[in-house]
Amino acid sequence: MKNKEYNNIIKALSKLDTDEKRSLVTTIMDMMSTVCGKPVSFECNNMVQEYTFKNERPDCPHCNARANLGFILKRGFKGETQRYFCKSCGRTFVATTKTTFEKTRKSSETWKKFIELTIDGYSIAKCAEECELAITTAFTWRHKVLNAFRVHQSSVQMSGDIEMDEMLIPVSYKGNHMKGQFSPDRRRLSGEPNNLPRKSHRRGSDSRSTDVRDKACVFCMVENGNKNYFANVPGVGYMQESMLESTLPKHVNKDSALIIVDKYKTTLRFLDDNNYSYISLLSNTSDNPNKHKPEILDGYHLQHVNSFHSHLRAFLAKYRGVSTKYLENYVSLFVWLKSIKANKQSRHLKRVTISRASTPDCYISRKQIETMPAVPMCA
Repeated sequence: MKNKEYNNIIKALSKLDTDEKRSLVTTIMDMMSTVCGKPVSFECNNMVQEYTFKNERPDCPHCNARANLGFILKRGFKGETQRYFCKSCGRTFVATTKTTFEKTRKSSETWKKFIELTIDGYSIAKCAEECELAITTAFTWRHKVLNAFRVHQSSVQMSGDIEMDEMLIPVSYKGNHMKGQFSPDRRRLSGEPNNLPRKSHRRGSDSRSTDVRDKACVFCMVENGNKNYFANVPGVGYMQESMLESTLPKHVNKDSALIIVDKYKTTLRFLDDNNYSYISLLSNTSDNPNKHKPEILDGYHLQHVNSFHSHLRAFLAKYRGVSTKYLENYVSLFVWLKSIKANKQSRHLKRVTISRASTPDCYISRKQIETMPAVPMCA
């Protein structure tokens, strides 16, 4: 090919938008597969470039030094993966440093399939079978991916009309009986105590427990009628001022927010003491004289957040019991899916999810996952 023709092609390609570039890459990959006689895939260490088209030098994941300001240099290869050097902090890195895909040896095709199965709600066993992984590896991958959504939650900012309420979910010590912090490493024999911090419940009775100390508090906020969502697990039992203090200042813009809450006295006292604008309504509790119907005042209500609670319970039910140890991870997955749908990006869900996992702020190691406390909010 002559240089002039080559330059014309490059010039034409530079005018394509992102979706057209992705389509072009897929077409080229298919052509290469035909020529080679086998599927062609990228190594997982190149996944960030594959999905974000960052063929230029990436920013430093350690100190956030900008590549376009000349701080990043190419510094050899690790295998077939390009390494980079940051002149600002003096550290080296690759494109996947501090991302979900760091320190993995599987192909990008395996990761893509696993992420697709995860957001479709398949079990860990099914994900392991479809992706040809060990159960323990699939379990670790599951929480590596969910941790990306959890990190995203930490940066959510809300304003406008915000419906706010909490829900209680039974505390579960699932996965902590044999090898967790409550039991010895050996298998417990019949008749021996299980060393749980509470008396064991009979089968199926845990959801009927009336002790709020056995309930995890899931704090939920819905902004501007299902435009934005937030949920976390700040503690055990009913909402306390310390839980609100750890959540609201970080995620609510006090100057532009109008909070809609029920008549729970602790919440009202906190909002008054911290000068938040709010409207309090009667919820469907026993102190509501209007036949347990939620109050609607001047168009303000709590129906969106109550619907959010209902959908979250249904979402968690298909996992057949989520350990409180990982409850916030699954809550973050639910919020992520709801937010994508609210922003009308459902058809781009897989691409946006992988882009989120490729952000250099969400890496978590297997050891960190395994050593999470059984009840994080009590640790």
